[in-house]
Amino acid sequence: MKKIRALIVDDEIAAINTLRGMLGEHCPQVEVVATARSVDEAVKAAEHHQPEIVFLDIQMQPFGTGFDFLNQVGNKEAFGVIFTTAHQEYAIQAINAVQPWAYLVKPLSVNKLLEAVRVAVAKIYDSDNHSIVVADNRKGKQVLRVRDILYCEADGPTTDIFLFRPNKIEKITASKVLRDIEAELPETLFCRSHHSFVVNMQHIVRYERTGRNGLIYLPLGACVSISVLKMESFEEQFGRFLGKVI
Repeated sequence: MKKIRALIVDDEIAAINTLRGMLGEHCPQVEVVATARSVDEAVKAAEHHQPEIVFLDIQMQPFGTGFDFLNQVGNKEAFGVIFTTAHQEYAIQAINAVQPWAYLVKPLSVNKLLEAVRVAVAKIYDSDNHSIVVADNRKGKQVLRVRDILYCEADGPTTDIFLFRPNKIEKITASKVLRDIEAELPETLFCRSHHSFVVNMQHIVRYERTGRNGLIYLPLGACVSISVLKMESFEEQFGRFLGKVI
């Protein structure tokens, strides 16, 4: 599934490695696509890699400051900023410079980092811009908002996509196998519960174990299966989504 692209900007290699390690261990939905140790490197990395989150140090002397980066980068509306700094006194300036998603003071707390990532995930995917294109069905191409998808079900070489509509569930069929649809969806929101099902965790009402298997209950009476092979990974991923693990 799609991961959230992140850029780490910090002049200290140890700080970069620490944050990268924390993200790798606790936030598997975040992929560090680049790191930078100076303003110039950061600007080039942001423009080349198009991150969705920038973890930004403030003091990077003699390589400039995080505020210099924000002033120079050309696409700052395309990403959110999580400040990671040893200097608490810059908080007001940081808020005035950009509306940050979080302001984390070093040494970083795992819990505070995870909360910041949760906020970032919510902001990134609570947007009409995040959609997938369903190609080559009978109606041509249809663009779907990610948040409207309840679940996807494999049907041989095609996939049925079930959409949450006012007082009803709409089904469309895409001429792609489930694996290809899954690859276009953010793993922060979608989970494979069964070889035939991918479910949007935003819409889960509850789930129940039924012996070694399970059932996921969704709005308007929809229900999908959890296989014995997927039960452990589903519970782990859904726990992260709820904030109990991540």
